Amino acid sequence: MANNNLGKKLVEEHDACGIVAAVETSGQPTHENVQRILEALIQMNHRAGFIDGEGDGTGILIDVPRKLWTKKLMKNGLPGVWADHEQFGVAHLFVPKTDEHIMQGWMEDVRRKFADNGLAILLEQTDAVNTQALGPKGRQEEPLFWQLAFRADEQAESPAPVGAAYEALLFRLTCAIEASTPIHVCSLSPYSVVYKVRGSAECLLNYYPDLQNPELRSAATVGHNRYSTNTSTVFERVQPFSLLGHNGEINTIKRLREEAEMLGIQLVEGGSDSQDMNRTIEGLIAEYGFSLFEAMEMIFPPIVNEIKNFNSDLQDLYMFYRSAWGPFAQGPAGIVSRYGRECLFGVDALGLRPLWRMQTETSTWFSSEQGVVPLREMIAEPRPLAPGEKIGIKLTEQGALELPYHELQVEILQRASKRYSFANFRRSIKFGAPRAEFMNGELTVEVAKQESPEERERLLAAFGWEAEHLDLVDHQSSTGMEPIRSLGYDGPLAILSSERQNLADYFKESVAVVTNPAIDREREIEHFSTRVVVGPRPSLLGHQGIVYRRVELQTPLLLGGHRRTAPLSRDLYRPLAHKLGTYLFEDLLREFEDVQHAVAVLNINREHGENVPEALQRLTQEAVEAVVGGAHVLVLDDRFTFRHGAGYLDPHLITSAVHLALKNYPVAKKADNLRRRVSLVLRSAGLRNLHDIVIAIGLGADSVNPYLLWELASHTEPLAMIKNLYDALQKGLEKVISTLGIHELRGYDRLFSSIGFHPELAAHFGTPNFYGSDQGGLSFTDLEKDAVDREALIQSPEKARVARGYHVYPRLWKLVSDVAQGSKPYEEYTEKVQELEAKNPISLRHLLAPKVVEESLRPALEKVDVSVGQHSLPFLISSMSFGSQNETAFRAYAEAAYRLDMISLNGEGGEIKDMIGKYPNHRGMQIASGRFGVNIELLNSANLLEIKIGQGAKPGEGGHLPGTKVSTKVAAARNAQPGTDLISPSNNHDIYSIEDLAQMIDELKIANPNARVAVKVPVVPGIGTIAVGVAKAGADVITVSGYDGGTGAARAHALRHVGLPTEIGVKIAHEELVASGLRHLVELWADGGIKNGLDAMKMILLGANRIGFGTLAMVAVGCTACRGCHKDTCHVGIATQMDSVEEAKEKGLKMFVPRELDQSIDRLERFFSGIGHELKQWTAKLGATRTQDLVGRADLLEQVKLNTRLDLSGLLKPCVIESTVQVPAVRLSSVGVNSLTERMSMEAVTEMAAGGGIVSRNVEGAITSDRVLGSHLSGNLTRHRFKGEQFQKASVRLDDGTIAGNGFAAYNTTGVHFRVQGGAQDGLGKTSYGGKVIVLKGLNKNGERLNGSAGKGLGYGAQRGLFIVQGVADSRAGIRLSGADMIFGQRMTEPLHDEYGMLGARSQIKGFAFEYMTNGRALVMGDPGPWICSGMTGGAVYLRLQPELGLTQQALRRRIAKGAKVSLVPLDRAGIRDVEELLTIYKSELLRSGQTEEAAIIEDLLISPAQNFVMIKPGHLQTDQDIATE
Repeated sequence: MANNNLGKKLVEEHDACGIVAAVETSGQPTHENVQRILEALIQMNHRAGFIDGEGDGTGILIDVPRKLWTKKLMKNGLPGVWADHEQFGVAHLFVPKTDEHIMQGWMEDVRRKFADNGLAILLEQTDAVNTQALGPKGRQEEPLFWQLAFRADEQAESPAPVGAAYEALLFRLTCAIEASTPIHVCSLSPYSVVYKVRGSAECLLNYYPDLQNPELRSAATVGHNRYSTNTSTVFERVQPFSLLGHNGEINTIKRLREEAEMLGIQLVEGGSDSQDMNRTIEGLIAEYGFSLFEAMEMIFPPIVNEIKNFNSDLQDLYMFYRSAWGPFAQGPAGIVSRYGRECLFGVDALGLRPLWRMQTETSTWFSSEQGVVPLREMIAEPRPLAPGEKIGIKLTEQGALELPYHELQVEILQRASKRYSFANFRRSIKFGAPRAEFMNGELTVEVAKQESPEERERLLAAFGWEAEHLDLVDHQSSTGMEPIRSLGYDGPLAILSSERQNLADYFKESVAVVTNPAIDREREIEHFSTRVVVGPRPSLLGHQGIVYRRVELQTPLLLGGHRRTAPLSRDLYRPLAHKLGTYLFEDLLREFEDVQHAVAVLNINREHGENVPEALQRLTQEAVEAVVGGAHVLVLDDRFTFRHGAGYLDPHLITSAVHLALKNYPVAKKADNLRRRVSLVLRSAGLRNLHDIVIAIGLGADSVNPYLLWELASHTEPLAMIKNLYDALQKGLEKVISTLGIHELRGYDRLFSSIGFHPELAAHFGTPNFYGSDQGGLSFTDLEKDAVDREALIQSPEKARVARGYHVYPRLWKLVSDVAQGSKPYEEYTEKVQELEAKNPISLRHLLAPKVVEESLRPALEKVDVSVGQHSLPFLISSMSFGSQNETAFRAYAEAAYRLDMISLNGEGGEIKDMIGKYPNHRGMQIASGRFGVNIELLNSANLLEIKIGQGAKPGEGGHLPGTKVSTKVAAARNAQPGTDLISPSNNHDIYSIEDLAQMIDELKIANPNARVAVKVPVVPGIGTIAVGVAKAGADVITVSGYDGGTGAARAHALRHVGLPTEIGVKIAHEELVASGLRHLVELWADGGIKNGLDAMKMILLGANRIGFGTLAMVAVGCTACRGCHKDTCHVGIATQMDSVEEAKEKGLKMFVPRELDQSIDRLERFFSGIGHELKQWTAKLGATRTQDLVGRADLLEQVKLNTRLDLSGLLKPCVIESTVQVPAVRLSSVGVNSLTERMSMEAVTEMAAGGGIVSRNVEGAITSDRVLGSHLSGNLTRHRFKGEQFQKASVRLDDGTIAGNGFAAYNTTGVHFRVQGGAQDGLGKTSYGGKVIVLKGLNKNGERLNGSAGKGLGYGAQRGLFIVQGVADSRAGIRLSGADMIFGQRMTEPLHDEYGMLGARSQIKGFAFEYMTNGRALVMGDPGPWICSGMTGGAVYLRLQPELGLTQQALRRRIAKGAKVSLVPLDRAGIRDVEELLTIYKSELLRSGQTEEAAIIEDLLISPAQNFVMIKPGHLQTDQDIATE
């Protein structure tokens, strides 16, 4: 059986969701508290996942309902006063339903465990539920709901302890129950109980009769709606768990689990990320004496750049926390939690999930959406929590005591100080130089004869270096940058290569997709850290008096460590290392020399006669003995490899083996895990590039010394070249973690997968492994043979050379061009492709062949139908943007696809104006992170809209188009200014979760109800889970994009080492969609390195409906595969904005042959017709008359070669769609027919049709579930405008205190005006193309004006129009602002208090405002918040000065992001005019709403704008103008 890691146990289960909590101000429990949370959950059903109307799960966490249990006890003849006892508790358990005898055995085991722990079970209840409330799947898997009331047994031989010890006992009992039985413990506590169900919020209320009992009361209730990205959702995974509800995804969950296990915390078997985080926090409370406040603060620590702003005592605390634990819960997170009498609410450090605080007369609320509390009930301004902010609440007898973050920190500091001593830990914030006493230490490792170039190349070859690695070193050491390359990786997978490969080559790095988006290393650099701790970690058990040596470095990269005399003197080398935040390898070891046995060195070689497993066994045993003996630093060193009989051992293999051996070594109770006592330093010549370093760190190395890399970089100007290489590698590390949604390197852990490892080898890595089994895969025997060959190479008298990689495109491009031109037949091309693939297979599919039938069984070709839906060919020309592509090529793709009756996509650069609407059924419009050219007109110009989450060639990365390439036409297509740098974010800033994706799909379908929505995702190990989540989100098409696809520009590292092959993605996605019952609802498209009709047929047999081609289309037009697309020097006029020979000569090109449109179209038609004909032939050869009937018929493929190297049996299992429908119907928006947004639109259009050029509507009663209000109207009006119908103005007013739901006024258009007196939520006015969106404060029931606020991503990508937001705005307001005007009216009313740190907690915009801004104007009346204007390349931002409140120019400068290349300057003439105009507009709106006092304040500011405002202006061209990364 192939080890393909497709089993359920290896599927990472993650959640996205809606969260809500309410705490009674009185601190007293009420039934209304619970009822209001249930109502809020129902309002937020759109944040839950549904399949066929059945919800993924909903739950609440409440007080133990003592009044209810008093009655239950009394009803059963027991004293009701027992329920008021301090040690009275209730357990809620889910018992899997199976054979009655087995169930009773489990339950009896639980009863025994209670008795053994000194607990008396007072009362049991089973199945106090209404099964009829469940949906069909819920009923199918419904567990037995078992309630136990218990208390300490006073008659027991060993009575239960009291206080914290009692809580710890209950925690251990929970773990024991789950370890010995399959029973799930929902809750087991004297404080709280959990009710949860696999179903919707309505289902929850109806399922548990308890919830409708007025005696069920709570002072604090936590609620959670689940949106599982895996349809195998079950009762057990539904939240809340025992102490929290989590909206988000822990991107570093692998590391968190490892760290928790090292603390001895028993995790939940098969638990989700949220579940294991919950268990870790509860373990810290129960086993380590933390409070909820302390545990949450350590699990979610502030970033280092925030810590720098805190007082010295807090700095000590946080640096201790980060050393003893670490940033291991990174990723989007909104948290609502409670334990005992404490509640805590917070968001992640980047603010990627929304969480609002609202106040009513009776309660304090926290929720994903502020709209769950009506404005009329609010008594204070609602506000979103800022990135990294937390709020604590203590439930006391006097009521609920709220602690804002700066007060919460003081409380945590006081508590922690009682258990730990952490004075002076703050010293590690700033990097210190090595100690003075060893500054004279030499840097020579050994004296040896000078190495000849031949000897060095022999050594490099033996360590697995390739010519490409040497080229990378040359480039990086010369420029300090990783090279940008084009097209894609067209070499073989490591398992298929005929060249020597190191184990790192078999690994493919993963990236974040949909539910855990990539983040932007360039623009949000403050949050990034590559710090590492070297030395023993502080004990969380409070061991005092033991002084350990410990060093904190700003990078894992250690300089020095050379085999011979260092290329620099110590007087130059040490200062360089110090400047870069690191040590020389030699100096790091000297830091520990004065502690006996603190440094241990393992020479990682095979000894004579040892095989690989024996060497691993010996070395891991030596590692354990060294750490038990007191080692603080364990060096894994290969400098003696190939010398004196020392045999080769792969450095990554031994790193992983040592890490796991130390982690898993049993230690005495309350003793620190061995792995926490030591740091691993890998010193290896096998670290050849960034990928090798990343894999080593993921496998357990705390720091690395790639000594051969430094040596190769020091051949001419060592000081400059070593620094450049370091800079390139350091940026690369930050880029790698950013693509995973990780901002601190210490959280990185084995986020990669391998292809082709034998199970015995795969077991040493603990990562997903594809297509290796006992029958085929790289084994220890293969490694030993390889090691012998390497050792022989060193001894061989023959000249050795480093490997030169094989690439296929240089062997094909000329033939493609000839076929496209018509000078050679297509058959010659495809035969050549098959010949090359047979001789040098580079992809998994090249080992497969179709099982053709006899000729007599084949239908005639004229009877074969290769069409799909309304298109004759099942092909698409994949997205390539105008800007990266020349106008001729860009137009040719669209026209050729139309003539061929297939599909083309426009890429993320918008559409050339005269092409808009020209190909509605053959052209797709891409919506990507930059939103260039995306507006309501574009969305309605085609019936296919593609959301690009990522592409295979550079997943998780954005790009930039230099201003020199932004011509007038490119700017027009992108709605940008000519000559302005255009930066694409790494991710879509309105998609931070699966429910965000569902929201965006809804928005697109409301803006254009005829559109099919495709979602493009790269292939990663969890692609099946992702595909299911995307299908549940409402997509019509899922495109899986393999790593071997092409791109106009990407980092060399990303092209080769990131993402997985298309075959894996198609197969897994197809199987998971079929298994989940969703496959018939979606089409599955595939792209990535497809070369011919045979490739296309193989993808169809694996599960794809249509096949995408990108690079091949370029080559057909005339591309020569020179891989210079990013340089704007394309000599054939495809990847350039040069149009003439004269222009090319000016740029220094010796040859330039521009494309001709008609010829380019002909070439594409000819070539793709050939592919279509070949596909028809293969359909016939397989005995079929209809190609789509073959989708999923993997049984018609067989593995024909390399069977002992790979076992592809997992690819070859058939998985057929059980549906007769050829193409799924367009899926409707979940907002629904006859929704408020649609009714509003239809009424307005009807009125216009009757002759009303101006329409005004008053809308009342809108609630938070009324989403995407206005987008249907904008779309409808745009479609009528396309028909020549005109209108003047449509005005929509919501003046009744409405808090508009998500996506309000998204894709607004000219002439449509929205005015709200209330508030708005996420996605307000995104990508507006005109009109007005005004959100003013509304009146509560006391007549006070409140709110006027907006959620995340306000005006994302807005190109025209006016925005006014009178209240606060959540993070990332004005992101990618491209021409609209924005006014933020919330004024400061209190001094800044920057001395508290965490600026966003008190600001009026919550962080990251105006990122990537290219045009437009913004005026901010209050504190603009931290990290503003990063990546801003155009437009102007006007900021108010209020020195009397601390808002000075100096304070404003503190708020400008490090990634912002901008100037803060006094207003110039244009600035004064802008401020006057914007303030006048704002004043008139205030007067219109009756706010005369506020208008008077604005009038005063108009007297002297230059004294009251300053402006932010960007610098000019901000990126390398010679290189594009788009």
